[in-house]
Amino acid sequence: MNKKLFKEKVAIVTGSSMGIGKAIAIVLAEQGAQVMLNGRDKKKLRDTEKELKQIGLDVSAFQADICDPEQCKYLIEETINCFGKINILINNAGLSSRGSVMEMAPLNFKALMETNYSGTAYMCKYAFQHLKKTKGNLIFINSVGAFRGMPYNSAYTASKMAQSALADALRIELYDYGIHVGVAYVGFTENDPKKTILDVDGSLVYLPKRTNVSLAKPNDVAKSVCQMILSKKNSVTLTGLGLLAQFTIRYFPRLSHWILWKNREKIKTQYALIGGIKIPKPL
Repeated sequence: MNKKLFKEKVAIVTGSSMGIGKAIAIVLAEQGAQVMLNGRDKKKLRDTEKELKQIGLDVSAFQADICDPEQCKYLIEETINCFGKINILINNAGLSSRGSVMEMAPLNFKALMETNYSGTAYMCKYAFQHLKKTKGNLIFINSVGAFRGMPYNSAYTASKMAQSALADALRIELYDYGIHVGVAYVGFTENDPKKTILDVDGSLVYLPKRTNVSLAKPNDVAKSVCQMILSKKNSVTLTGLGLLAQFTIRYFPRLSHWILWKNREKIKTQYALIGGIKIPKPL
């Protein structure tokens, strides 16, 4: 990418204290954008803000939980107070889980939908008036899991399907306002060592590094997302495995079902191996 392609642009990246969100924030800022970082963990957020400012990037940070509509509103207002406008909203904040519907704690369903669907809807709602002024970009960082319900990951994939449907609807609703709506369907990507997911009992566990599949690098995902913004594409599917899954599910749905059915025990075992390191609850 050439230098300063996002000069004089202002972007909000939710969930940007680590992982893909942090990588997107860095690439945008390196290309000239002013970036509002966001996250729920104040220490991680401030550490990221300090790190990025030390390398000369124009960023600020605002702690907010997107599950709370009032906090979403404050995040938008703080961005306007700090930078004066909003050109790009990256809905990256998300929550993952594991486990079957029968075993999962009821609060997991609520937490996943509030974060992956409702929270993004709140951000879109409150950013709309500002994106309308700039004819800006509304971006969703989704997952290849949104292409179909996945066994032992049903609650997560359902929440990502809901987010994808939201993006599809908004693409039509916002067309006459000149707002670009794009979705990045991300495949297996290298995890931040501190990434957590919801275990079946509602507790948070660390997600270990995947070793059985080829992993995309967060920086490569970030570059693809930024290219999608520049080209105003409706969507992009990342990683070869993600493209294969999308093709099979779309054109050979019975085959995709059979593959999952045939490998159901392997999938169950794989999800059972995820996590295992419980995170102590704060005192």
